[in-house]
Amino acid sequence: MFAFFSTQIGVTMRRRTEQIADGIYWVGGSQQEGGLNCNPYLIVDGEEAVLIDPGSVLDFDYVFENVCNLVPLDRIKYVILHHQDPDFCSSVPLFEKSGAKFTIITHWRTQTLVKFYGIISPYYIINEHNYELILSSGRSLEFVMTPYLHFPGAFVTYDKKTKVLFSSDLFGAFSFEWELYAGDDYIEKMKAFHEHYMPGNSILRPVMETLLGMDIEMIASQHGSVIREQIAKHIKVLRDLECGTLLNPIKRNLAKSGGYMNLCSLVLKRFSAVFSKEEVLHAISGLDVVIDSELNITDYNYNGNSLWNLLFEQILDKEGIGWIIIIEPFVHILSKEYDVAMPELFEGKVKKAESEAATISEQNKILVEINKRLEGALHESENKLIRCPNTGLYNQEFFKTYLLSELHTISDQDSSQNPALILIRIDEIEKIEFYHGNDEVDGILKNIADILDEIKEKTGILFKLDGANFAYYSPHDTKEKTLDLCEFVRNKIAFSEKFIEKVTASIGVVWLDEIRNNDIYSDNPYKAFYNVANMRVRLAENKGGNLVCSKSTNEDYQEDVGKILLVDTDMVSIDILKTHLENMNYKVVIARDG
Repeated sequence: MFAFFSTQIGVTMRRRTEQIADGIYWVGGSQQEGGLNCNPYLIVDGEEAVLIDPGSVLDFDYVFENVCNLVPLDRIKYVILHHQDPDFCSSVPLFEKSGAKFTIITHWRTQTLVKFYGIISPYYIINEHNYELILSSGRSLEFVMTPYLHFPGAFVTYDKKTKVLFSSDLFGAFSFEWELYAGDDYIEKMKAFHEHYMPGNSILRPVMETLLGMDIEMIASQHGSVIREQIAKHIKVLRDLECGTLLNPIKRNLAKSGGYMNLCSLVLKRFSAVFSKEEVLHAISGLDVVIDSELNITDYNYNGNSLWNLLFEQILDKEGIGWIIIIEPFVHILSKEYDVAMPELFEGKVKKAESEAATISEQNKILVEINKRLEGALHESENKLIRCPNTGLYNQEFFKTYLLSELHTISDQDSSQNPALILIRIDEIEKIEFYHGNDEVDGILKNIADILDEIKEKTGILFKLDGANFAYYSPHDTKEKTLDLCEFVRNKIAFSEKFIEKVTASIGVVWLDEIRNNDIYSDNPYKAFYNVANMRVRLAENKGGNLVCSKSTNEDYQEDVGKILLVDTDMVSIDILKTHLENMNYKVVIARDG
């Protein structure tokens, strides 16, 4: 899909570095690759160095040279990967093969995918370390989550010492006339990039509002240019930008806003920001229009709708499909904002051009197929890493990672939240397997997963653990509601007709407040939380199964095993009640008088 980004301006590579702040260096190159420049950065702090988004395999030679001109390889202690795209981090294995030994700083979602580049270095997972890295000097790097911009695990890095924000893809730009530092026209270049890659204003706005509350003196983006002036203005532009598939711009009156003449002028100004004013004038030469020095159309000899369509026909003819595809998101925004139809070219010739490009050669077809398979394989691999293939629920490894993250967050924020952990173990699963086989066991576990998924609360999370075990994490329900849920689950399984024979479950439940003050909790919160729940499952099993246990000793547990005492002199009534209650899985004790 990026064939249109072939380089249109010849630029000679200049290998150099530049210090952009105290101890912070840009270590990239100035070669343009279709208007999308990549910017790796190096923080040098005493005897330690931190390399940020080192780039792709295409960038490796000059990035490696630039880094080595500043520090020896053995001083690079950390490499920060803001997300998993190859333009950010596919060169990491090449640094490793060159002898560098470092720790990868990233989010667990990114770590799940970047390992497929062949990275062998250890990981420092930010969500397990309070979203902060303290260097040996005491210098603090703070990590701020920017979810779905444009990856679920995306984040940015803030250097508290210099007040520099390393912003990953955010604040990036398309530019065929690249400069290291952002100029007056950078905002339009920045808009063009975000209109292509960011999902919508509802995702951008809360992150930008967070950044507005921070003391930022410089934004060092991974694409585009370094912003060192009017920081708040650039943040507010993205805060208010309408873009992406979640587009919902404010409606404007076309006539009161200057009509089609104004729309076409806005398009020309966007083109001039991404390319240049001279190229734009060349692109529209031949159109019967009058243009002032600011690229405003002041007169034209067509009706408005014809001008709107002819403009893009002319640009396609003069500059090719690349210009049209770059401007498409912006034209889509204008069409929605002013309630006008998209130019016919975008529905006709662009789609046709894309179709023809897909069939331009057999080699390109093969490459497209390979890319599709690679994307599918990465998605499939991610799911395999975190989900049970039989039930589709999150697996034990993910359970441990998630629970650790949750407990650390609660502890770090000194929260009074009192979540519950419920463990569910299927009784006598070995007997079922012996008589009916492993396939039937898989079917039982899949059916139980479906039952649990139907009755869980919206905020709860289900996991399929090893063996015939399930876990349910309930973030904030009351103890009474959680116990009611446990009993409901127990009965739902016991009375289900989905199984080849009667199936029951032993259930153990623990609340965080029960162990919050224990020494083992502060040392290993995951182990403490899980072990208590597991012990209670065993107590339920030892009592014959098909029980819910919420206490940790036999003495405490006696009152909670679901026993009912029937007292009546009429044995017929007792027999009827006993049969009915036992069918509801209660244990019944009988007495004939008080």
